[in-house]
Amino acid sequence: MATIKDQALCIRQWDFSETSQTVSLLGRETGLFRAIAKGSRRPKSSFSGGIDLLTRGDVVAIIKPGRELATLTEWGLSRVWWRIRRDVHANRVAYFMSDCASRMLDLQDPHPGVFDGLVQAMDQIENGDPSPCILTRFLLVLLSDTGYRPRFDHVELGTDGPDSMLFSPQEGGLVEGVEVPGTWRVRSSTIEVLKAFQQGADHEQPFHERPEATNRAAKLLAAYLRELLGSEPPTLSLVFPDLAGGRV
Repeated sequence: MATIKDQALCIRQWDFSETSQTVSLLGRETGLFRAIAKGSRRPKSSFSGGIDLLTRGDVVAIIKPGRELATLTEWGLSRVWWRIRRDVHANRVAYFMSDCASRMLDLQDPHPGVFDGLVQAMDQIENGDPSPCILTRFLLVLLSDTGYRPRFDHVELGTDGPDSMLFSPQEGGLVEGVEVPGTWRVRSSTIEVLKAFQQGADHEQPFHERPEATNRAAKLLAAYLRELLGSEPPTLSLVFPDLAGGRV
């Protein structure tokens, strides 16, 4: 039996009873874990009046080997992002990102980079940054940190290069040769934007220079992630309706 103290994001929550909740938390050092918060909804409790979705807090929990649910003993609310609670589009973007993280990560497999990337993305939503930039940057962080970094840098792009290239989700990057089933034709301008993000460009610079290409970059990463998962996250259609149903 281990007691953990960590920073955590609440990415799912369910009512367990009138006074208690079950939650899915992404801990920075603990990774993804599920827990029961007994008495969290009572006015006087150690849970800051309940645990709300997509909030950040300092958490204390007891994790017992072989138990599906940890026992949450403390939750100190430290951050609320208000834009996602009053703006429908911002809400959908936030839930899509948290849904992707929960599906890509194994339980109790720490990924501090994903945690930090999601917190940064939520801060950028709060600041009103363009959603294609936020999505592109976060999805690249998520894919890279889980071992699926898409490969674009082994192909040179120049002014005299082709207008489009082939991306293979099975190969995890650009491929040469003729187009075959399972490969996707991608505009070179989209690849240039993705390379700029991978090289650490300012998060808004690619969008201001090429807004349409940045949006396509986010869609490509979302489609690639769907292929890796082997199923379509329900939240994908909320952000990219033209990708719904397996379309690319």
